[in-house]
Amino acid sequence: MIGVKTSVNVQGIEKFSDIEKQLNLLAKWKLVVQFNEDNTETNGQKVELIAMWLEYGSEGFNVHYPARPFWRSAIDGNIQKIMNRFKFNANQVALGKMEARKCFDDIGKQVVEYIKKSIEQGSYAPLAESTILARQKKGSGNKPLIDTRTMLNSLEYVVKEI
Repeated sequence: MIGVKTSVNVQGIEKFSDIEKQLNLLAKWKLVVQFNEDNTETNGQKVELIAMWLEYGSEGFNVHYPARPFWRSAIDGNIQKIMNRFKFNANQVALGKMEARKCFDDIGKQVVEYIKKSIEQGSYAPLAESTILARQKKGSGNKPLIDTRTMLNSLEYVVKEI
């Protein structure tokens, strides 16, 4: 008579179940990079609204200054890196080496840094002479997009359920 001996590795099943849960979270969550919706400039305007005006300028809104597309530049210039990072992180989740939340946190931090770098180091239309004079009175610099640093410091990412 031929016998067959079998055993079930409960730890392996539990590990697979944990990985499955994490992979399901990847599908249930989304990453949102935004300006903190509660933050306002000293004039009372919402930072997210000012950022949109600055991004699109007179191209998209009734404002008197040119577009300074810091957001689009940051994303367009780094989209392949962002996608590669997500693929790598998702693979790490599938291998049980990373949790879904860490995957999103890692990418969120990366995208926020890309946008901040775009604001700080991007090459944009120069400020109007009147803006330069107004900033000199306040003691702030002449770099477009950076006055009080409120906008820069308001950048954040959140992970939301879809």
